[in-house]
Amino acid sequence: QAAPRSGYAGARRRLLVVDNEEADRELLASLLAPLGFELRTAASGEEALALLRSRPSQEWPPDAIFMDLAMPGIDGWETIRRIRHEAIGPAAIAVVSANAFDQGLDNDVGIAPADFITKPVRVAELLDWLGRTLAIEWVHAQRAETPAMDVSEATFAIPAEPHLRALQELVGIGYVRGIVRRLDQIEREAPESAAFVERLRTLARGFRLDEMNGVLQRALQGS
Repeated sequence: QAAPRSGYAGARRRLLVVDNEEADRELLASLLAPLGFELRTAASGEEALALLRSRPSQEWPPDAIFMDLAMPGIDGWETIRRIRHEAIGPAAIAVVSANAFDQGLDNDVGIAPADFITKPVRVAELLDWLGRTLAIEWVHAQRAETPAMDVSEATFAIPAEPHLRALQELVGIGYVRGIVRRLDQIEREAPESAAFVERLRTLARGFRLDEMNGVLQRALQGS
């Protein structure tokens, strides 16, 4: 398995995230900002268009746009149509949709099946699309050997399995803010697991998700 991507070479890339759900905007920001991308967000199609038409946007043209489809007001498809018609945005647009059926629909704005990213967003899929589309040269973190069991782990009180599984799912999609919130919940509900929680919190804040996944796997094997 390849080492995780920790950044990229060359000029900073600018990304616009358009989604009416704050949690989904936060998710993409938490995945992409630590890798060195410059991000702006819009909570609706109208807001995205206003941003792209504005003078500041002419000084900060995005290299790619992530577009939700189901939004109040004008939906994602119409927003893309207006971007294309007015030539105010980049050619690189990915649709981010919770409905996998949308991927097979014909459209009139040049969005190919490969330009669809299905929610819940997976880190690898998102970064693979950016790599292909923007010809990004990724920088990979050095992979450390995962110990069979850290001595200190043996003394930790391990949270209940449902908490561990929920954390694994959040680690799988790379949702760091969600991980931290879940850890806060575990600490409230199982204060005896405070040492375990603090170790994972440190790994999450350092974006060391591979190591975190190793700790969770060992905890599940021992639970």
